[in-house]
Amino acid sequence: MTAPYPVAAPVEPPKKRSLRWLWWLIGIVVVLAVVVVIADVATRAYAESRASAEIASSLPDNVQGDIDVTIGGASFLAQVVTGRISEVTLDAPDLTVSGVPVSAHVVADGVPTDLSQPIDQVHATLTLDQDAVDKVISIPGGSGLVLGDGQVSYDGSLSVLGFTVGYHVTGEVTASGTDVMIQPGAATLDQGAGSLNLDLDQLLGGVTNKPITVCVANYLPQGAQIESLTVTEGQASVNLTARGFVANEQSFSTMGTCG
Repeated sequence: MTAPYPVAAPVEPPKKRSLRWLWWLIGIVVVLAVVVVIADVATRAYAESRASAEIASSLPDNVQGDIDVTIGGASFLAQVVTGRISEVTLDAPDLTVSGVPVSAHVVADGVPTDLSQPIDQVHATLTLDQDAVDKVISIPGGSGLVLGDGQVSYDGSLSVLGFTVGYHVTGEVTASGTDVMIQPGAATLDQGAGSLNLDLDQLLGGVTNKPITVCVANYLPQGAQIESLTVTEGQASVNLTARGFVANEQSFSTMGTCG
């Protein structure tokens, strides 16, 4: 009887290489990433709080109010290493400047960590209500400037033949540099003036043909320029820019001057 073929011994499958070291490595990386994120968030929050306090202490005596600081951009720690913060936002909804209530929203781009160096560019939006505008802008020989929907109006008076004649003017307002310009449009005489048989065109021509320019430089830090002005019912919003502005006490306390 023929002997059976020898049966080969079963081959054991190779042992799986242990991946424990890889999981340990991933775990360490994750933990480090979490620590870095927490450190970045904590450092950013501390810097925002410190910046708010520093700015508050640098404001001149005629400026009062709380300012909230938000630091934007990617990793705060990475920005600190480069020595420049990409974006810093300041919000002061209840600010007063020389007694004038103002709501301010400021965005600064390219802010150096060394505050003795200039900021690349600053954009600011200041919002003033009717009472604030009354304190800033006065019409020569006229009443206060009334803010309407896209236009302004004011009252004035003229002396004609021994009579005081009142008038009402509506017009448009624009701003550029440090000046606010009021371009009178339509003008009407007060009721009762018509009985004097006055030449309306001749009388009011001198009013409507003369734009009014009001300098507001003394309310702005030196170097700040008005880019635009928007008027709505009872409110005015002014957009400002400044380049090369240094955020220190001297800059905050040095206002522009009107020639």
